[in-house]
Amino acid sequence: MRHSLLSILSAFAITGCAPILVHLPVSFDQAAAKALILPGTNKVAGTIKFQPGRGHAFAYPDNFVSCEGNEVTLIPYTDYAREWALKYYGKPVTDVAYKLTNRGRNMIFDDYDEFMATTKKSQCDANGNFTFDRVANGDFFVMAKVVARGRDEEMYNFAFAPEDIDEEEGTVIKKISLNGNETVKITGPWPLKIEKYSLNRP
Repeated sequence: MRHSLLSILSAFAITGCAPILVHLPVSFDQAAAKALILPGTNKVAGTIKFQPGRGHAFAYPDNFVSCEGNEVTLIPYTDYAREWALKYYGKPVTDVAYKLTNRGRNMIFDDYDEFMATTKKSQCDANGNFTFDRVANGDFFVMAKVVARGRDEEMYNFAFAPEDIDEEEGTVIKKISLNGNETVKITGPWPLKIEKYSLNRP
């Protein structure tokens, strides 16, 4: 592990983009995280696909933002998760936050591999839809990898060449709470709206 980390740091140092080593004030509690990824009675679903003029997408209302074809991660809300999100997104994530990957320095966190290994994964389809079934009660982060484009490709494809489309990768994250037998629907426009339904309703 140490050799690998030193190799990574050396490679970044050569390119002049050395990452920041971040030591969080709490350790990762794997047992607490594992308890939250056990099968439960809730369902989480959502859509992350926003187009100019059809909903405000973050601070960039003219951007096309989508998680199409990308990974979505359901992260158990532990003390480590809270502190990691605070450091990575630059603010306490009590609702929703976003970050463009190439804005700012890369960060390396202690216990990050174990942290990400104790999560649930899904994937957005072509329409930006994702689903997590059989989710336990508790608090979670829903984090999705997204692509933000300065111009909507569908709207501008005829008038502009693909290389004219300004594109950046990033992530969005949303905190949710589940209390049992619920279907949680995460929709836009951003900031995200949450709709909850009982799985026992008629």
